[in-house]
Amino acid sequence: MGTCINHPEIQTSYLCMKHNIYLCDKCLVCRDPDIYCKFRSSCPIHFISTKDFESKPDEIRSKEFSIVFQPGDVKISVPKGTNLLEATKKADLYVNASCNGKGSCGKCKVIIESGTIEKNKTSLLSDKEQKKGYVLACQTQVTDNLVIKIPEETLEKKLQTVGMGEEATKKLSGLVVDIDPMVKKYTIQLEPPTMEDTISDLERLKRNLKQGGCDTSKMSSGIRVMRQLAKAVRDDNWKVTVSVLQKKCSSEIVDVRPASKDDRSLGMAVDLGTTSIVVYIVDMQTGEVLSAASGHNSQASCGDDVINRIVCSEKEGIKKLQKMALSTINNLSQRALESLAQTHKNIENITISGNTTMVHLLLGIDARYIRREPYIPTITEFPIIKAGHIGLKAAHYAGVFVMPG
Repeated sequence: MGTCINHPEIQTSYLCMKHNIYLCDKCLVCRDPDIYCKFRSSCPIHFISTKDFESKPDEIRSKEFSIVFQPGDVKISVPKGTNLLEATKKADLYVNASCNGKGSCGKCKVIIESGTIEKNKTSLLSDKEQKKGYVLACQTQVTDNLVIKIPEETLEKKLQTVGMGEEATKKLSGLVVDIDPMVKKYTIQLEPPTMEDTISDLERLKRNLKQGGCDTSKMSSGIRVMRQLAKAVRDDNWKVTVSVLQKKCSSEIVDVRPASKDDRSLGMAVDLGTTSIVVYIVDMQTGEVLSAASGHNSQASCGDDVINRIVCSEKEGIKKLQKMALSTINNLSQRALESLAQTHKNIENITISGNTTMVHLLLGIDARYIRREPYIPTITEFPIIKAGHIGLKAAHYAGVFVMPG
């Protein structure tokens, strides 16, 4: 809550996030309706002022419509007025938008199969395309239940990821003799408890890991593992697959599941560039690069070089830059995994390489002093991080190794 900029005696919850000002019911008019605003898709002020909507604010916010994306029959629900590009992100679908939704690249083309929409004018679609129902996702708002088709040209880009890792595999062949992942998997057969052997399930697990050559002297486990342990060890007659995250001076049991339900273990390598980002998916048993995908780093909308990125992070917040980089990486990994019919949950090991500024921004670390004399970063060597702690789509316990600056 805040006070209206025009009527300071009135308390209101309507905040214009572009100008950071509060407006009361009498003043609900968008100040910049004709220029780009990144907050517009979720701005009730713009919605009310442009639609002349007379319902109560709570009714406006609660009005939702369903969207079905084809192919794949992916269904989501979004509030009225939601930008279609944001809707595709919510549905975890890849739509190319190198201008980050400004409507200047013309790449986020989708086809309206059914339903009505509101769209901004654009010169980036031909008359022929518009007759076929093409729209730019970033310039289109949801006003009805919709069926959206992701066009063939976008699907072709997804399919191109198949085989992209073959060249990388050939170059790496023979260079890595022993594959030593951060998250190691052990398949073990436990002895069922008896009246003579009454130690806890966790201690029983550690005992067998030690017998198999795993160092358990500084081993811990989280509450999630403790909660899943009793069922996991009994579901397959005490045969389990245990995932252990190896750190420099300690280790942690991060996942336990019945051996019969063990999935393929994948790794992900991320080349975090200022202009573009490349993601490789790797088989953690053979070291083979299975697929790859590359794309424009959406942070580029904040500037082409690292100095401008740092300035943007100071003005608009590090979280904005972090979200952009994470979104790009997660979309690229989604594309690479779809070509393999695998999911993010199979990724258990991640390596990231990028310059000092890009890594700071990805991890949400203040980078402002990198551009100020004597140019000192916050950190140059990173500990092993869990994917779930930084927003990367992978197994939540996946180990993330960041190359030193």
